Amino acid sequence: MFGYIRPLECELKVREQAEYRGLYCGLCKSIGRRYGQLERLTLSYDCAFLALVLLAVTGGAKFSAGNCGPRVYRGKRPIAQPSLELDYAADVNVLLAWYKAADDAADEKSASAAVSRLALLRAYRKAAGAHPSLDEAIGRSMASLRVVEAEGVASTDEPSDAFGRLLADVVLHAPMLPQSERAAAEWMFYNLGKWVYLVDAWDDRESDAKRGGYNPFLLSQMTCERAAFLLNITKNEAEKGYDLLSLSAPNGLLDNIMRLGLTHTQKRVLAGQEGCDAQTAPQKDKGDKE
Repeated sequence: MFGYIRPLECELKVREQAEYRGLYCGLCKSIGRRYGQLERLTLSYDCAFLALVLLAVTGGAKFSAGNCGPRVYRGKRPIAQPSLELDYAADVNVLLAWYKAADDAADEKSASAAVSRLALLRAYRKAAGAHPSLDEAIGRSMASLRVVEAEGVASTDEPSDAFGRLLADVVLHAPMLPQSERAAAEWMFYNLGKWVYLVDAWDDRESDAKRGGYNPFLLSQMTCERAAFLLNITKNEAEKGYDLLSLSAPNGLLDNIMRLGLTHTQKRVLAGQEGCDAQTAPQKDKGDKE
């Protein structure tokens, strides 16, 4: 995952902001506890979101005062206590970080990605050993994506479908996900995966054009208006899945991410792109942050 699934912080209440930061810190500590300090550098906003969703349907996180190691000077703050949900998100974080490093090393012939892949190998093997079926599912989706890229498919449907299935598998393999929530969670994460792939591909058009990398938007010569249309469809479908989840309590933080955060990210990525008019990619709101 790529860090696109995050809240619009200027619209969060103080309590919600503290909850998000506490959950993020809790996930970071879980990665460190399970894999080591180096692996904490792979911490992802998207996996914090995964933990938030799982906790929201299983009863919510518990918080206690604690310190952030690198920022101990800030004093104690609420940090999410260890839980099965955070541990699962930590395992997913490591698996996705390793697969991304492997993919970047293969696609971009990046030395830094190759080093990252090697550095994460021990942690990857541990996470894959804990979740072999999930590792197999992620590997299958990544293999499908590589085939699409190698063939130069000039369509957004096939690559975004592969990544959508990857995220759907991530949530479906969560052992604590209630059976009653599986259908809604699968649809939500499948469409979030499609949206993440599409917004990342649009965001990378310039760099992909320079290095000759695969990008379905470039190959299909898609207009900004059409790209915005596709992004809106997948985002709206993800919201439909979210609306069907049975949350343990009203969750303003999740509402912010799904209804404001995704829209803000999409608007930021589209803004300033050639061919995007003011209606498709509106100007930044006064409260928006860079």
